[in-house]
Amino acid sequence: MSTNAAHDSNGSPLPSRNGGITGGDPGVSAPFNVVRNRFGAANARPLDEIRNLTPEPALAMPQSYQAKDSIPNTPLAASLISAALGAVAGSALLLASFPLLRWLGAESWTWPRPQLAVYITAMAMFHLLEFWTTAGWNYRKLSVDAFLLNNTAGYHLAHLMGLTEYFISSYFWASKFETVWASWPVLTGVLAILLLAQSFRSLAMVHAADSFSHIVKAVKLDDHTLVTTGVYGYVRHPSYVGFFYWAVATQLLLSNIVSTFAFIVILGRFFSSRITNEEKHLIRFFGNDYVEYKKRVGSGLPFLVK
Repeated sequence: MSTNAAHDSNGSPLPSRNGGITGGDPGVSAPFNVVRNRFGAANARPLDEIRNLTPEPALAMPQSYQAKDSIPNTPLAASLISAALGAVAGSALLLASFPLLRWLGAESWTWPRPQLAVYITAMAMFHLLEFWTTAGWNYRKLSVDAFLLNNTAGYHLAHLMGLTEYFISSYFWASKFETVWASWPVLTGVLAILLLAQSFRSLAMVHAADSFSHIVKAVKLDDHTLVTTGVYGYVRHPSYVGFFYWAVATQLLLSNIVSTFAFIVILGRFFSSRITNEEKHLIRFFGNDYVEYKKRVGSGLPFLVK
């Protein structure tokens, strides 16, 4: 989730936003593993020759931007994942409606509270927005990895811990959800924080555009630029700020006590270490420009890094 990571500068022709290219061989495809034949009025070939063409490789990208291949890196996989995440978000909101629960005869259920549905929707939309913002403003690095579904095991275990606490509390400590911390005014405030944090995260990716990467870069490429405008004019690491508050808000939404504190501590340590390491590289890349930027703009997480 690096906010100022470099992108490819190996001289490969740039793809257009609709998947074509702006120059070079028209057979070269976008970062997805898509094979295209060499058609085109400018260099039309006999049908027999076209049939015997060797499939062109995907657009050359730096090794650090290659898909991990833990999920097939194809447009079909991306479309299926998008559809599945959308279905999960929609179904979660639908199943949270009280009329439907009463129709199902589930008046006695205690676990399917509206905040659980909002949590599931927030999770699905987070992964969709990671992919969509990459597709719209950073398409040269686009792959199924942009969904972040194959993120670290720690990420998935953390949210599994949160859900486990929620369900255990629902069964053994249902009265917790009747306290002021689970009241509608508090949950509305938490929802507002969650939406603002998600918006801040997505705007960071949009404003950084192709200078954004989910991977901290240790090598500066020729077209690696320092972004100091947009949300980067307010905080140095808006994507980290957005993710931190979004993640904590998801646990507050579920009225989780243990997981909320665990998220704050674990994410705090993670981002403190990551920002410190990343800024060493950024100072090396941009010298005094970044030093002055750092003096002028706060990190956005002052209790972790100034």
